[in-house]
Amino acid sequence: MTIQRPLNEEAAFSTPADTTTSIQPAAPDQSGKHVTSRRQFFGNAAKAGLALAGATSLGALASACGTSTSSSKVTLVWYREGNPDEIKMAKTITDKFMSENPDIKIVIQTGNGANHLQKFNTELAGGSPPDLTMMWELDYGSYAKKGVFADLNTFIKNDSEFQDKVFSQEYKPMIDMFTWDGKLCVLPEQVTNTVLFYNKDHMKAAGLTMPTSWDDASWTWDKFLDYAKKLTQTSGGRTTRYAYSEMWWYGLTACSVVAAANGGNWFTQPVNPPSGSSNLTDPNISQAVQWYADLTNKYNVAAPSKALTSQAGFQLFMNGQTSMGIVGHWFYGAFAGASGLNFDIAPVPIGPNGGSFSRTNSGGTGISIVAKTKHPEEAWRFAKYWGGPEACAMRNQWLPPLQSVGYSSSYAQSNSAMAHADLFLDVLKSGHTHSLPISPAWATFSVPWNTVTTDIWDGKKNVSAFTALDQTINQDIQQYG
Repeated sequence: MTIQRPLNEEAAFSTPADTTTSIQPAAPDQSGKHVTSRRQFFGNAAKAGLALAGATSLGALASACGTSTSSSKVTLVWYREGNPDEIKMAKTITDKFMSENPDIKIVIQTGNGANHLQKFNTELAGGSPPDLTMMWELDYGSYAKKGVFADLNTFIKNDSEFQDKVFSQEYKPMIDMFTWDGKLCVLPEQVTNTVLFYNKDHMKAAGLTMPTSWDDASWTWDKFLDYAKKLTQTSGGRTTRYAYSEMWWYGLTACSVVAAANGGNWFTQPVNPPSGSSNLTDPNISQAVQWYADLTNKYNVAAPSKALTSQAGFQLFMNGQTSMGIVGHWFYGAFAGASGLNFDIAPVPIGPNGGSFSRTNSGGTGISIVAKTKHPEEAWRFAKYWGGPEACAMRNQWLPPLQSVGYSSSYAQSNSAMAHADLFLDVLKSGHTHSLPISPAWATFSVPWNTVTTDIWDGKKNVSAFTALDQTINQDIQQYG
């Protein structure tokens, strides 16, 4: 399946399933795989974008969406993707909603994660889409541009209770990220920003103290490198433990996380960026990407890509074979369940042009209302419940998008393996995050971008390649209008 958070890497989780009777499954994934990596998700997002671009006219939407089973009960179809445990969790929360709203029936329609959003795209093109859908940050722009989603602001402006109790608790970076041309297309359900995970036992053995605040200006690249050299272990000319391993996707970690902490921003306007705005040649970005590659190719403190073929970076971390790695909250469950792993989190190290505080990326998923639903008010009632505090607290294995839930004892208890779990929330509250690029052209330009950044990681190229890459990306954006 594809992800809900940038989900767990497949090998990190087992996923026994019970999809229960109120769920409409799509054709099963013949591979038998229930989860995908965040990197695989981005590839799937690109495929979904291309599929949408090739879909038939959306004019047929007028005949779409939910049904009325009687004069007193409305049925809403809600499309989701997730592993079986996550679908089961969604059903539990949906059942709670229906018990409190007996005039609404929610039917969960699950997609085939191996073909991300394919079922949704097919139904959209055929004029019979669901009333509501799960939506991902990298995907929603393609749909928003075509007018697929209702503007949630039209509901919020008339819902004073939601404004006071829910919307006031949202993190601004998340709302900005899901707003397309002034229209809020997605109500956040979870946050997927990234931090630096580290092995506490390795740090203690090396006599190292990690920072606990995004405002710790002493946490610089130089200090990080000093720590990394002390944590790396060798024997007989062979590295037996790397200080660092890539746990996510080199290109995004470099361009959207490490670069952000060096004052760089790939797109000044990350949501629907205009042609000409790709900014990888900005010295703050190119310097960060090269430094991140140098951890492997120059300083030999980070695992090279060839070392991650038999075991992924997150597996090395879980097995104690690496000491640090940048990744998101979606790995918390796997790390907390790993035998003998004593870990915590810290901010991303600050680059020489990063100023006095660190930064990171922001991402997430949420719920959208399809614009042509026949039951917009009922759809809003469910959407605001799913995005509200009760449902948010029930999704306690996810990073909550509401401050009232995040800064609570339930969040602390659910994340008790991390002494500094609030770091995930503090950076959002401060606004020191940069959105991933949200563009209908992502499906196209992510391909050459991934090739170039991977070659830089492998030492086959350097950041001088960004000049031509920026031109390619800008041309791709221009073609999408």
